[in-house]
Amino acid sequence: MINVQKKIQDCNLCGDFPKLKECSIQYGKTPFIIIGESPAKDGWIVSKKAFYNKYGKLQASGKVLEKLLNNIDLSISDIYFTECCKCIIENRKMLRECSKNCLPILIKQLNNLPCNILVPMGLYPSQAILGIKIKKFADYVGKEFNIKLENKNYKVIPIYHPSPLNPRGYKDNIAIFEKIHSLR
Repeated sequence: MINVQKKIQDCNLCGDFPKLKECSIQYGKTPFIIIGESPAKDGWIVSKKAFYNKYGKLQASGKVLEKLLNNIDLSISDIYFTECCKCIIENRKMLRECSKNCLPILIKQLNNLPCNILVPMGLYPSQAILGIKIKKFADYVGKEFNIKLENKNYKVIPIYHPSPLNPRGYKDNIAIFEKIHSLR
């Protein structure tokens, strides 16, 4: 993974955005990996723990995700996690382009993990991983897609982003997490 981390640090395809310095993946024990959009400037870039701030408190999206994971007897510390974009992207308009630019790095990360189920959070990671432009995200959420990235086969199951601002982030993800849990 050191080679992957160096690629992240050396990349400037999207500009000179800040990046995670030490790690760009959280290791877990699940057969799935949750893939976010991009690191939050006050998240694990400073805490070194996904969904936690520098004070060790769960961030808002982390609280929703933790609740979803608790429904299937897991917690955030149990999961593999990374972001599609490897830089802190504050302008959401750049997420599509940056997700495409970072896809080769993400694929290298994924190929080094035992996970065979990819769970992208939201539109941009889902589009990048599936390699398509999605017009209506709701048509893709919770559905299973079989893809091959390099020489490895994956099942992709997009979810709504678990932001508390997203009215579908908790209630519409419950059944999806139960489905993911049954695939384990």
